[in-house]
Amino acid sequence: MNFNQQRARYAGIALVILGVVAVFNLWWLVPAALLATGGLVIYRRQWAIGRRGEAVQALLWGVGLAVLLLADFIFPGVLILGGASLLLRGHEAAADDRLQAVVARFRRRRTPAVNAPTNAPLTRLPVEEAAERPATNETVRL
Repeated sequence: MNFNQQRARYAGIALVILGVVAVFNLWWLVPAALLATGGLVIYRRQWAIGRRGEAVQALLWGVGLAVLLLADFIFPGVLILGGASLLLRGHEAAADDRLQAVVARFRRRRTPAVNAPTNAPLTRLPVEEAAERPATNETVRL
């Protein structure tokens, strides 16, 4: 996918989301969604350049502020979030490893099995027997 197609896809998704927000009058969700999205974007950017500590802190503050805004728990919540941020200092790599493990676990649950088992067992002839059989161009049904 080239860059223009990707931008067009993102613009289309944004327009659909904006339409849903307008139809259902969900304007109060927009600031929280922007905060959470900003935290996620900064996390991915910082993680990609190897700054895991800054990435985890950005995700914590972005998603944390979004949740506090939705819960209408701003002032005491910011104090709790600040304390959690200070407690997390120096342990960002371990927290990120745990976060990556949780995300991987959810991805494994969502992906369907590629080779789903069937009710009928498949039987194969040994190689020697298959080589001894003459080629008759007949279709063999299992």
